[in-house]
Amino acid sequence: MTDREKNVRRSVQLTGAALAAVLLFSPGCATNPDGTTEYKRTTVGALGGAAVGAGAGALIAGSGHRGTGALIGGAVGALAGGAIGNYMDRQAAEMKRQLPEAAVAREGDRLYVALPSGILFDVDKSDVKPTAKDSIAKASEVLVKYPDTYVTVEGHTDSTGKPEYNQKLSERRADAVRDLLVRYGVPASRLSIKGYGASNPVADNATPEGRQANRRVQLEIRPNEKLKAQQG
Repeated sequence: MTDREKNVRRSVQLTGAALAAVLLFSPGCATNPDGTTEYKRTTVGALGGAAVGAGAGALIAGSGHRGTGALIGGAVGALAGGAIGNYMDRQAAEMKRQLPEAAVAREGDRLYVALPSGILFDVDKSDVKPTAKDSIAKASEVLVKYPDTYVTVEGHTDSTGKPEYNQKLSERRADAVRDLLVRYGVPASRLSIKGYGASNPVADNATPEGRQANRRVQLEIRPNEKLKAQQG
């Protein structure tokens, strides 16, 4: 790993930790420029307390993603302009409104939406919890509303357990989320899956909080050919 990649990962981890602290300990709430709301501690607690805070606090990144991204709902940096930028910005804002428990970030012309696996799955399981299906249904609504994208469902685990087992578990979880997206109306032709196992962490696997943040399923949303043509 190069020094630049190490610095990027460190920046992401610090940003994630800071956001988790805000989510867990902020006494009130505030409306962001994109219309989303940062929820106070009691709301986060109702969604799963520290599990949600750690998962939402971990910005989408890791060894496979070069930049830290721009967190939707926080201080948004310079994003890609034109047709793609506008389309992704609107989609990102709606994802954050529909899924306040998720981390939503823009990185160039791509959008990442991450849900902590504790919301979606029981420990060591790949069947989506009944209570989590509503979240996937809401994500599906947004994806159906913005059809000019492809979506890769990415599964991630922490570093406990054997690498081969973690890889298979991450693939099964990604597959389960993909199947539900299809059930809720997203065309299968737009969807693919990828399991990363423990190879793409966003936090330190040496701590319980870090492992919790690393156990996640995220959507990588990218423009299709039609949207790319509009950019020109």
